[in-house]
Amino acid sequence: MVVLNRHAKVEEEYCGLLGGGNASMNGATKSASMRHTAPAYVRDSRFSTAILVCGVFLLGVMYGSHSSSNSSSFAVTFPFNVAATMKSTPRDVHVGSMCRCGSQKVPMPDVNKELVSLYHQVPKNPLGMSAGGQDTRVIQPPSKATGSDPKRFVHHPVEGCQCFDGDGRIMPEPTSDQFMSKLSRDYFLRPKNQCHESEAESQFNWDQMPDFGVEDLPIFVGVLSYKSPLSLNNTLHNWLKHDLFHRIAAQDVMVQLNHRSQEDVEIMYDFQKKLNNRHPMTILGDEEENLHPGLAISNFCRRAEQHPSSHPNGENLVLFLEKDWIIPDGTGKLFYLESIFRSAIALSQRGVPYVSLRSSQVDGSKSWRCPAEGVGWRCTTAHQHRWTNHPVLISCNWFLRYLEPFVLLNDPIMYCGSSAVHRKRDGYCDWEEALQDGRVAWTNSQWVMAHLGNTGGGPLFVHHEVDK
Repeated sequence: MVVLNRHAKVEEEYCGLLGGGNASMNGATKSASMRHTAPAYVRDSRFSTAILVCGVFLLGVMYGSHSSSNSSSFAVTFPFNVAATMKSTPRDVHVGSMCRCGSQKVPMPDVNKELVSLYHQVPKNPLGMSAGGQDTRVIQPPSKATGSDPKRFVHHPVEGCQCFDGDGRIMPEPTSDQFMSKLSRDYFLRPKNQCHESEAESQFNWDQMPDFGVEDLPIFVGVLSYKSPLSLNNTLHNWLKHDLFHRIAAQDVMVQLNHRSQEDVEIMYDFQKKLNNRHPMTILGDEEENLHPGLAISNFCRRAEQHPSSHPNGENLVLFLEKDWIIPDGTGKLFYLESIFRSAIALSQRGVPYVSLRSSQVDGSKSWRCPAEGVGWRCTTAHQHRWTNHPVLISCNWFLRYLEPFVLLNDPIMYCGSSAVHRKRDGYCDWEEALQDGRVAWTNSQWVMAHLGNTGGGPLFVHHEVDK
């Protein structure tokens, strides 16, 4: 990966920050800089991917000529511990641009239409290979943290960026760091030949910096139903009426039928006929199976990993819905449903693994505004936020890492057993109560939760039970 030389010698006008100060470069680095034109924000690179790969190849040739015929591999140690073989083909990671707004401003990007079309692909292409976009010339080598395939970042510049008055971030005190204090719009847009007359002009500018941290993630819908065929039927047709599955680009709709009845089977058969293969759907459950919400979510996430549209690194999202959450006809949120879910996808990659699509149950003084991609959210921590079985978009890698072990815990509270303390009708166990019980480390954790609230057009989902 092209690595910014954070510790380069600070020179006049700090050419080494973005342009690779000549005085701080050795001969090899100067030569590489002349041969490899990188974007302006990474020009002070000690190594580029091309140089890295070529270096490994040459070392391999030299090593092979002096090694025995029995030797089939060799190891090279780099200062930054990068696996440098780069054997597999990089997968394309399509990213947009960062919106840069000042203090107390809320950014709202006008998303590139080409990027929007990629977000709405069904099925997804796990390798992300597609035409369009600008090659950032940044290829990230594989690692245990980022996955087994190299990642080639493809930039789709936003078509505009609006900054609205509101509760944006409060700007901190100006930095006294001599290096960082030079980072500004004026500095970035300085004459391009000031530091490197021979290098081509950067393809990026201050307003179109790639947002490397946010890529498209696949969404899977997981529906849980328990002896409620009439509610399930009403809700499925409500979602179909509002084109929910298509508008959020759901890769699959998995329906878990606890204690599945013949009526459940008939309802699903009739619905699938009406769906007419317009969207993939998987029916789960049998007459005996009775999964509480925790086990159901775990099952949905693990099935998503096996799906052809799964993210290569398992970074899948599950929209968890119980059978009686409908979209009200009059909600204004229908007009920007796609934007809500693009925003939630961004939140899930910015430290928010649990995105509730309902209003919060916490005191407003314990939450804060956390807008993303132009959509307003409120955030709080798990310590202040009850677990609920309301509609929620869940990050699967987070859930499997932190909550599934408790799901699998052989504790009576998790499956009710012979105790009736948390038993609901017919032995069904309310996992929400289990998480508040203290056996699960929900209330002791500082995970960040986001919720949509009812402002901006009313609620997105409302509870409507038909079976009584």
